[in-house]
Amino acid sequence: MSVGLKAAPGPKVNAVGTMKTGVPLKVSLDGHVEEIETVSDAADFLQRWPIERRGHVYRSALNACSAAIAAQISQSDAIKVFTGFARVTRILVAGGGPGMVLEPRTVQSRQPKQGRQVPK
Repeated sequence: MSVGLKAAPGPKVNAVGTMKTGVPLKVSLDGHVEEIETVSDAADFLQRWPIERRGHVYRSALNACSAAIAAQISQSDAIKVFTGFARVTRILVAGGGPGMVLEPRTVQSRQPKQGRQVPK
């Protein structure tokens, strides 16, 4: 047994099994800005998402949050999927300002990197 070595502390988990993301993710819906700090917060937000706007990206985010809550995927992976949802739906808030407007991707950015094969 080594003397003086301590195990690194694990991630902090609250009573419902969700991990803090560190920095809150800010999203805006109908002019109201909310901070998403946990996967449970993200799942709650998704439950309130307008039914007429629920599509493939919404379902992916909700499934990821549900899987993280059930400990089937990592909390960080679920937050990444939720962040993607927020970007695609243009509800992600940068620095407390209005929702982000993403620049359209160029054709070049959609091409595979040099040396990779294009799927057939």
